[in-house]
This record gives sequence, structure tokens and C-alpha cells, in this order.
Amino acid sequence: MAINITRRDLLKLAGGSVLGFLFTPVPWKTLDDLAIWTQTGPWVPKLPQGEPATRFSACPLCPAACGVRARCLGGQPVSLTGVAGHPLSHGGLCPLGLAAHHLAYHPQRVVQPLRLTRAHGQLQTTPLTLEQALAEIAPVLAEAKSSGEYVAVLDQQPGRMLSQRYQQFLGLFPRAAYLGNDGGEGATLTTLQSLCEQPYGPLGLDLENTATLLSFGAPLLEGWGTPGHINHLRRLQAENGNDRRLQLIQIEARQSRTALQSDTWLPIKPGSETALALGLAQVLISESWCDRRRLQQRADDFQCDGGRSFCDLVADFTPARVAAITGLHAEIIVATARQAAQHAPAIALGGSDPGAGPLGTMAELAIASLNVLLDSVGVTGGIVPRRALPVGEELQSAAALPITNIADLPERSVRVLFLDAAQSGYALPWQLLERKLIPETGCVISLSPYLTGLAQHANYVIPAPAPFEALQEGVTPGGAAVASFTISPPLLAAPATVVEPAELLNHLAAALALNWTSFTAADLLRQRVAALQQASRGRVFTFPEEQWQEVAAVGSAEQLWEIFASGACWQDETTPAARLPRLRLLGKSSENFERLRTAGASPPALQNQTAGSLLLLPFGWRGAVGNGQVSPVLSKIYQESGLHELANHAYLNPATGRSHGLESDGPALLQTPAGNLRVQLHLDRAVPPGVVQVAVAPLPNGSTNELNENVLALCALQADGTWRLTPAQVAKV
Repeated sequence: MAINITRRDLLKLAGGSVLGFLFTPVPWKTLDDLAIWTQTGPWVPKLPQGEPATRFSACPLCPAACGVRARCLGGQPVSLTGVAGHPLSHGGLCPLGLAAHHLAYHPQRVVQPLRLTRAHGQLQTTPLTLEQALAEIAPVLAEAKSSGEYVAVLDQQPGRMLSQRYQQFLGLFPRAAYLGNDGGEGATLTTLQSLCEQPYGPLGLDLENTATLLSFGAPLLEGWGTPGHINHLRRLQAENGNDRRLQLIQIEARQSRTALQSDTWLPIKPGSETALALGLAQVLISESWCDRRRLQQRADDFQCDGGRSFCDLVADFTPARVAAITGLHAEIIVATARQAAQHAPAIALGGSDPGAGPLGTMAELAIASLNVLLDSVGVTGGIVPRRALPVGEELQSAAALPITNIADLPERSVRVLFLDAAQSGYALPWQLLERKLIPETGCVISLSPYLTGLAQHANYVIPAPAPFEALQEGVTPGGAAVASFTISPPLLAAPATVVEPAELLNHLAAALALNWTSFTAADLLRQRVAALQQASRGRVFTFPEEQWQEVAAVGSAEQLWEIFASGACWQDETTPAARLPRLRLLGKSSENFERLRTAGASPPALQNQTAGSLLLLPFGWRGAVGNGQVSPVLSKIYQESGLHELANHAYLNPATGRSHGLESDGPALLQTPAGNLRVQLHLDRAVPPGVVQVAVAPLPNGSTNELNENVLALCALQADGTWRLTPAQVAKV
């Protein structure tokens, strides 16, 4: 069972909320809501007692690690705001971050280990002590080790010292997989790296000097990377009168907030991203906007005999043909390619909507190749290499498992699956993981502070600290041009029964008598700080002074630790440009030529669409989708402000609605081959014809969707692990 929240807990949260929101843009509405709730629930606002104080930390909700200024009373945070001058977040803080201190009191908080069972569609929970949980989990791990079955970890925030520990732990098993989601913000960069014959990277985006950003659905103005970064750049350029102001071209079927705020929005048909990328490449080559001789030197498969080169592939994707596939005019396709070539440096970027999931392997391959044609790799204003974060000395010798895409893991092969930060950044359908588990004996262990989202599908939930309850590490945000590092000092006292993931690994290793050196989470972070001090790289931005300090000028690792412990942000030095090594534009698989041609002509997800069916297009905002929960206070505000769509709300173009007998808003039934879902239907002219958009978002109480009531469960999974497009029907109920 989840935590039994006491009346005292609620008093503390509600009191903090009231005072804290006095310093936010939405105080009076919140007070009104709280006043209403006190009449119908146990919420009775009461202010904590004590001296006011200001503390600094970093928001741990997502990899962006925005700077946080906490106003505290009696040692308790009552309001959070951004930190002016912060080198990453520039004073910004997303709505979820503003209320992140509420999440320790979330209604679905878990503070003791749980065993989860399911009977007749109902979820049942059994509280355990940590010793009982270890006594049940350790034998399953031992069986997997002796039988050679897979042990896997899904880590959605890779790059942490904890991530290194997961990889080290997995290395003690004969078959192991360290899983990530390649469809996130780094998908294009990861794909580009995979094309190179020699290791190249890690990579970042030099957005400060970019002239054109060609975004294939990346939610750049909705929290992508570090929230507010691109807006900050555009504002700075406007203030400085920069004639090379960043031009944002958004390519997306849905009228997203980024699409509405971009300089140019190209509303393409759903699933036609691959075709458009290949069509733009065709224009760049046929109109000689790229250097053929240099491309021939860099890529063996750019042009060669045999009729299966990159040039042969894109030759079929003429503007006229791509216009028919994408729904754009051929003149617009030609003009877009010319603008990217003329208004250089230009970057082509994929990534997609967090609720809709990855664009797909072939789409990202086509987008990555565009960057090579535009000569935007390894140059100022383009895609640049950055140095990796230094690793602690004790872990440097540990063999690190590479990240495996979930889709590439053999089905029905995993005996034990650990989930950590499993919903940090992107939605993830449970069925994508379920089909990797060995039926009947597969065991899932979720390290989560909440019984929400994927944790509801686990066999065991180990209670992890809530945001701001423990030291947490913030590593380089997706797409950043230089490495960065922050520590999130705790603002709240954690319950004694929560278990840090690093400690769980120590306990399990001891139970299995593995060759393992135990480190606490603080030990690991100290190792990182010591490695930074030893490397003498970069500089640290300190608060509240808002000053930079060179790491080389810090006398010892302990002094540097004290700086981080009070809230600080480290940034690396800029890496000198390094030209692109030799690569293959079509990737290393000989089958990619046909795959790209097929994906460009007709996305696999649409090939089985029947006449008259609609296309189900899930969507969602990273903050609400990725973190698995929001503050109930903010959820209430979301509903009434329309800032973000609510769970299971479906949107249909009125013309599409009329053609399907749906002429008014109201309850409806969404049907796909995977099942049914009751939705609240809305007719909206902004929705493309033939499409039904359904929001992936928290329920009104701030939790994620209940078991088996998530629109993601209705999506059709493709072979490459994507779920963006699903044929569907909608009927009135």
C-alpha cells in the first residue's frame, strides 16, 4: 500500500503551498482552490513557524537540472523560483519545478517496499520491510545468474555516477543489458555517431551560433533540453540586433506550442518525416547546395556504382513526389532546403513529442544525414563534439556496458528488470517492456517514490527518495554543447524507510556474495567532484554571489565539494571543433537502403490502415509525461487554465467528426486492435483531418493514469520500438 499521509503532513504541505505561492504568478487562484479543498478534504493550510531563509539547489525532476532558489520557513521550503543568471536555465523554472517541493507529499507516495500482485484486473499491494524485499528479490537474481537469463536495468537518466554503478552491477551477470530510450532528445546525435567509422563524440548543439534550426517535431519551446534556453537565445539575439537571428523551422503534423511560436511551421502529414528529410536531401544534391567532392571523400556510400548509394536513394524523392507524401507544396520543400543551405550554419534535429515517443530509426537516419549534407557537423554553429564528464577514480576501470535500445533486446528474454528514472523525459508504453520479460517468471523491480506509471506494473516497488529529499546528480542536458554538472542538495528530510538506489545495489550484492565494493550516493558524488577537481577543467557558477570561479583555482576536492553542497553549477570549456570522420550516410546495415526507401514512401505504421479509420496520435508535454506525477495543486490549475491538456482527452477536426457522425463534444469510445478507452471528445479545427489526438498526461489528482487506462496501451508497437501512429476508430457513447 502507498503511504498513509497524516493530517500533519497535509498541514505542512498546504501551509507551504499557501505561503510559497504568494511569490509566484498564480497565488490567488491557488488560495481559492485550497479554500475550496479545505471544505471537501483534509487540507487545512497552516504556516510553518521559524526564521525565513534562502537556500539553493537544482531541480531534480528532469535532466535539465535548472537552478532553484528556495524560500524556507523553519527549514521547510515554501516556494521555489528560478535562479537569475544561472548558466543553464537563465532564471527559468517550469511549472512543475515551481511546485516540486510538494511532491514529497504526493497522494501516491511510497515510503516502504511493496510487493505488487494483480487479480481480476485489480492491483493489490503488500507492505514489506527492506529485509523481506531483499529476501524475495535476491533469489530471483541468483537464479537468473545461474541460468544465464538476462538481468536488465532501464535507466532513463544515463550519465550519472549511479548509471556507472548500474553498468558495473550488470557486469557481474553472464547476460545483462543496460537499457535506454534512443528516441529522446539525443536521438539525432546518437544516430549521427552510429554512422561514423571511428568513435566521434559525445555530441552537442552549438545553438548560440546556429542560424537555422530545422526541427522535425522536437518540442524546442516546450521544455526541450533546458527549458527556456532557445527562447533565451532568441531574446538575446533580438536585443543585440543580431542579423543572424536563429530561424526556427518546425516540421510537425500537430499544431504544438513550438509550431505556433516558430518562425515557420510546416504542417506535414503524420509519419512523413522520413520522406521530407530525403526530399530536402534531394534538393540539396540536385541543386548543388552541398560539396559533392567533399562528401565523396567522407562517405563511401554517397555516390557509387551499383545503384544503391545515398544519391540513388534520394533521387526518387523529388519535390513533386515528396509533396504528395507530406502534403506540403513542392515549392515549399525546395525553398526550405535552399533556406537551410543559404542561412548557414543549419542544424537538422529530430526527437519528437514526448508523448508520441521516438520518430523511428529510419527517420532519425535521414535527419542525421541531412546534417552531413549541410556540412554542419564539427563546425561552429553546428553539431559539435563535447568532452565527457570525468568519472570517479574507482569506476574508471569498470567495463561499461553500452546502452541497448529496448527494441533490440530479444523478446521473452529478461528474468529481472530494474526500472530507475523510468519516466524521466518520455512516455514509455508498458507493453514495450512487457514483451521483453520471460512470461510468468519475469520480475520487475521499480525504484520509485510513487506508485504511478510503470511502477504499477512492477512486482516490487522499492521506495526511492522524493525530489529534494536526497543528494541527486544533474548531468549534461540533452543537446548541450559543453558538459555540465550540478548537485541537488536536499531541502526536505527523507523518511527513514526510503532506499537510495545505490544502497539497494549494495544490499543485493551483499545478499548474492558478489565481488562488489559498496559506495553510498554521497560517495559516488564525491568521486565525481574529486575527478572534476583533479581534471582542473571548466568553472563553477556559485550562488547567491552569481559569480564564476575557475576549478583550477579551487585548492582541494573538499573545497570544491563544499561549493557544490551549497548549490552550484559546473560548466566545461568549449571543445575545439573536430571535423567529421569517415562515415556511411546509410548507416552500417546493408538493409538500410530498402528500409529508408520503404519508410520514406509509406511509414510501416500506416501500411495496414483500413479505409475510414482514423490515425491515433498521442501527445504530451515532457514535464507532465516524463515525471510521472505533478503536484495536485498545479494539476488543479492546469485544468482551469488550459495550460496543458488532461489525460484521455481526445481532439478531432470538426470536418473529420462530421464524416464519422461525431458532431459535438462529449464522452466517446476510442478503439484500436489493442483495446478500448473512454475519452472526452473535443472538436478542434487545429487538428489535422483524419487524426485523433489524445493527451498523455496526469489525472486531475496529479497522478498518472491508472492501470490499463492509459492511451499508450492502445498504441501499436512497431518493430523499431515506436508507437507514434495507430489506426483507430472513435464512436459516441
